[in-house]
Amino acid sequence: MIYFLVKFPVSSSIYTNSPLLPMKKFTALSAVVALALVACQFPGNTEETIKIGLITPLTGEIASIGNDVLHGTQIKLKEINDAGGIDGRLIELVVEDGRCTGADAASAAQKLVNVDQVVAIHGAGCSGESLAAAPIVEAAQIVMISPSSSSPDVTDAGDFVFRTYPNDALKTAAMAQYFKDQGFTKVAVISENTDFCVGFRDSLKKDMGDSAELIFDEMVAPETKDYRALMARLTEVEFDVFVANAQTPPTGSVMLQQLREQGMEQLVISQDVMDSTVVIELAGEASEGLQVINVPTISEESEFGQKFVAEYGAPESNMAWAGYGYDTLGVLAQTIAEVGTDGPAMRDYLYGMDKYAGVVGNISFDENGDVVGVKYALREVKDGAFVKISDIEVN
Repeated sequence: MIYFLVKFPVSSSIYTNSPLLPMKKFTALSAVVALALVACQFPGNTEETIKIGLITPLTGEIASIGNDVLHGTQIKLKEINDAGGIDGRLIELVVEDGRCTGADAASAAQKLVNVDQVVAIHGAGCSGESLAAAPIVEAAQIVMISPSSSSPDVTDAGDFVFRTYPNDALKTAAMAQYFKDQGFTKVAVISENTDFCVGFRDSLKKDMGDSAELIFDEMVAPETKDYRALMARLTEVEFDVFVANAQTPPTGSVMLQQLREQGMEQLVISQDVMDSTVVIELAGEASEGLQVINVPTISEESEFGQKFVAEYGAPESNMAWAGYGYDTLGVLAQTIAEVGTDGPAMRDYLYGMDKYAGVVGNISFDENGDVVGVKYALREVKDGAFVKISDIEVN
């Protein structure tokens, strides 16, 4: 496997000339912590450029997703600036590597708010990144829109926190219904101990209710690479389907390989992280038959897909991540064009925004800042490539 890593210094700017609304839950303790972290608030950038921060994992095992998000965002950045920017002001993108850790994302958010004085943040990437950055943007009253955080916990992260990527609570509902339709009543799962994976596991268990049972339910440390002891125990359990609940494609690939090495042939299913060409490259034949429930991907033959391939080649993980990066910057740019860079005004506009026509679909937000109107697809690895099996409607 080859990762194309975009390496930045501690931070990097990409400057390309080419009536009351519902409020989300935000605890008093979170506010106190946030106020301790943020020394002062900024009403908006008054310089010639409009500074927007971006936090996403650009190094580490999930860098393939972060790089696709960044590259999609860069395409939109160039389009906006080539057209003259927003009211004659060009957008300056200040990029920070969140490394898929809360500590790095919190440090990045503090720098973007206090030092760079950005007017909004595109991100963060991983759910743990967004949850760590949320108290900081909340105290500073700066909008943050994530293109890839899906943990149910993000729903209540703050009133200035939005996401264009769907809540895992919807995805687990779809997965639970799929298990019920297939007659799967005994479910085995191994989860990495991360905000994203724990949130997914808890939501799936809730959604299955009495229709299925987690008869094998194990949590492992992040980036675990040896599952042989767990897989040996799993061979002694009668189960219908195995959920590879991984934080990154490499860890999920190892889960898959070592399960097949033990001779187990049950269906393996996963979430969006495993919907990646990296899994096929790493797991090889073991990836055949892997199923995922995820948002529909974007074709390389589409107008956006052609732009992406012409600029960056094939996506490192999945074209959908690039599309979400592209649309998230588009939503931020439209918001600034309509109401300016004042944080509360941007927040209020987003809550009331009519559908933004993006490459991933029509985007609008509910009272929690979660995107609505998202469809899912069931995809499967066949002959070394992911193919769509069916669309899944989600209410």
